[in-house]
This record gives sequence, C-alpha cells and structure tokens, in this order.
Amino acid sequence: MLKTLLRKSLAVAPNGPAATFGHLFFRVSAGTMIFYIHGLHKLEGWIAYLQNGTPWELFKEVQGMHFPAPYPSAIIATLIQFICSLFIVVGLFTRINAVLLLGALSGAILQNLLAGRSPQLALLYILVVITFVFIGGGKFSLDAKVSSKLGGLTTMPLKHSRN
Repeated sequence: MLKTLLRKSLAVAPNGPAATFGHLFFRVSAGTMIFYIHGLHKLEGWIAYLQNGTPWELFKEVQGMHFPAPYPSAIIATLIQFICSLFIVVGLFTRINAVLLLGALSGAILQNLLAGRSPQLALLYILVVITFVFIGGGKFSLDAKVSSKLGGLTTMPLKHSRN
C-alpha cells in the first residue's frame, strides 16, 4: 500500500486530471490575487483622485521615479494590472496578458525598491506571470475554447529539422 501511494505521488501526468485542475486553480487564484492586490486598489485610488482630488499614491510614486509622463504611466500600469489580471483569471490571451503584467510588475519592483519597501510580492508575481508565458491558459481556459474553434491551435506539433 505504501509503495502504491509513493508510486502515485511520483507519477508524472502533465495532461492528467490533477495537473489540469491544478493549472486551473493556479491561474484563477494567481489572477485573482493580482487583480485584488495590484489592480483594484490602484483603480480605486485613481477614481478617488478623479472624483475628489484625493492624492493618488501610485501617481506620486511614479513621479518620484522620474518616469516620463508619470500620470499616463500610472494610468497604464493601473489598467494593465486591473484588466490583464481578469483576462488571466478567465484564461483569455493568457500569454499576451502575462507579458503585459510582466512589464507592469517590473515597474512595481523598481517602485518598491526606490521607496525602500520589500519587492517580494511583486517578484513572486513576476515568477507566476513568467510561468503563464510558458504554460498558457490550460485546458479549462477561454484560450483553449477559442483555439478549438480556430482549428485546434493548442496542439500544433513542433517540426524538427534533420540538418
């Protein structure tokens, strides 16, 4: 019994149900966390700034980083973190959205370092979005659904040359 349990725990089944549901759980939970921690509160800060003139922390920090056009830069970072994270949750254009988030989160790392804060969370999210660049949205994603409608682009074989 112990040997069977050990053998099952070591089994590699990249297309098996555990890996498929693990991929789904990973994508949805990571996208939701990026949305909530990085996207939503930045959007709320921007809305408060527009409605009440409340200081927008992100805008002030981007100004302090001496980025060109700090206001549009802050808006772009906010929209990327808000919208792209939701696209990751549903698995639509996962790789493209992961690349966009990679850029925005790289800025977050710089922002944290310049402000004297730990960039650990942004670094962790960068590792996650890099993973999505490689693995895509998975079987239970809108990417897979759209791809199957376009003729199964997710299962394109790699061609090897014999030169």
